[in-house]
Amino acid sequence: MRLFIASLFTLILLSGFLIAILLSLLYFTGLIDIYLLFGLTILINFVLWLVCPTISDWIYRFFYKLRWVTIDELRKTSPASADFLVKTCRKYNFNVPKLGIIPDKNPNAFTYGSGRWNGRTVVTEGIFKYLDENERVSVYAHELGHIKNRDFMIMTIASTLLQLLYEVYVVSRRVAVSSKGGGKKKGGGLPFLVIMVAAYIFDWIGQYVVLYLSRVREYYADEFSAKETNPNYLSSALIKISYGILVNPDDVRLVKSTKYIGLTDFKLSENIGLVYYNCQKLKNFEPLNRVLLYDIKNPWAFVTELKSTHPLTGKRLRRLSQFSTKPLFNFDTIEQRNPIDKGRMYSIFFKDVGILILPTLLAIGFPVLYLLSVYLGYLALSFQFFIGVWFAIIGIGVILATLYRYPEKTPENSTVIDLMSDLYASPVRGRAVKLNGKLIGRGVPGLIFSEDMVIQDRTGLMFLNYESWLPLIGNLIFGLRKVPKLVNKDAKISGWFLRGVSPLVGLKMLETTEEKIRGFVKLGGLIGGLLLIIIGSIFFFVIGFASI
Repeated sequence: MRLFIASLFTLILLSGFLIAILLSLLYFTGLIDIYLLFGLTILINFVLWLVCPTISDWIYRFFYKLRWVTIDELRKTSPASADFLVKTCRKYNFNVPKLGIIPDKNPNAFTYGSGRWNGRTVVTEGIFKYLDENERVSVYAHELGHIKNRDFMIMTIASTLLQLLYEVYVVSRRVAVSSKGGGKKKGGGLPFLVIMVAAYIFDWIGQYVVLYLSRVREYYADEFSAKETNPNYLSSALIKISYGILVNPDDVRLVKSTKYIGLTDFKLSENIGLVYYNCQKLKNFEPLNRVLLYDIKNPWAFVTELKSTHPLTGKRLRRLSQFSTKPLFNFDTIEQRNPIDKGRMYSIFFKDVGILILPTLLAIGFPVLYLLSVYLGYLALSFQFFIGVWFAIIGIGVILATLYRYPEKTPENSTVIDLMSDLYASPVRGRAVKLNGKLIGRGVPGLIFSEDMVIQDRTGLMFLNYESWLPLIGNLIFGLRKVPKLVNKDAKISGWFLRGVSPLVGLKMLETTEEKIRGFVKLGGLIGGLLLIIIGSIFFFVIGFASI
């Protein structure tokens, strides 16, 4: 019932946005081609909804070597999965979906189609490599949940409404700026300008609403799996899938191309896979519990999730635990073992947000204050003086944000597992650290231009972000010439740990037995801010005084 209400609420909200804009637009225009435009949009989306599964079949066969298998062929590889599919589809009165397997080591699964009658469920060979039989069944159950809940229809309708909102914005913008558009109704082009702004805002909000709906539908596909199998099986499957993707990074093309329909979000799952890899080595899974708690408690995790089609893994596992009397992850116990200082956590968060938006606030705030002071008669600068001060203020904001992000503190000796277990870690405020380990590869595997690297210490893996003193060109040269020589060498690194969508250490210094390499992640922001101050000074002192 909650899934139905969430879907209904989302569609009603999007429809309300659209209807409000359409009624206003139709009131202020007599152009019949607008009806045709929207009619064609609906028709095209309807046709695509019907034919896209066939197009997708061709794409997956041609680019990813998809092969279709019968239920009997699947039974030879995973008998429990085949039996579950037959039994469950019969229970809910729809046909077994068309089954496919892609020869890809990254564990993944996804479902697509127009409705229950033509669903396709595809898994990769990685599912059979990294998951046991019970976990495979839970994955198939999750995908059946999407078919049972008619997710294809709901998401198609939501996407069409969103597309129509954007087209209203485009049409109203064209009319608002056209010299022909204003005179037909009282008020000229102003009504269309208002409609344009409203449509743009509704479209922006609508994108987040559709992402919210996508996350809700993932939760309910998880719930279907939990009720039809054992919730602990899907919980362990999600962890192992994150791990499997991490240790097979050479070709993540399929994972990335199916991120909207796959079982999990590749980027969101990187943290979990990284820590699971580390915990396996140490045979201690307490750090994994802390990372899952980060997904639930840290406000930055919430911000990260807003732009994702999938919920954070920690949140999915917590919800799955509610369907089990003996959950794989007992979050009540995890929270008791890891008490959180909420005052400290939110104090860090609000400082981060303040610093993050400081340059933008200065860029917008100064012109507003200046115009207000001019209007009130307190201040009047020439345009050149105004531009000069404006650039200088923005530059100061950029420098302050950079100094906050990369603080000059004595780096502390640490390990990968300690960094990943930090519940207060931030994507904005770096933590000065030192790590000892072995450089095992590039940050972007297979990309010969990648200047970033991966270090492995005794507890696990961490991404390293290198920046040259010469932007772009210096990074390119370093990636082509230097990185291949550094791979497989022992190294000591110092820098700043940042916990974003992908955790990383921004390099300050990298030492091997043969050389020392300085990183300049901090330099770019300082130079950028300084250039803005210099440009502002030129306007203020040179151009400004020359015009007097």
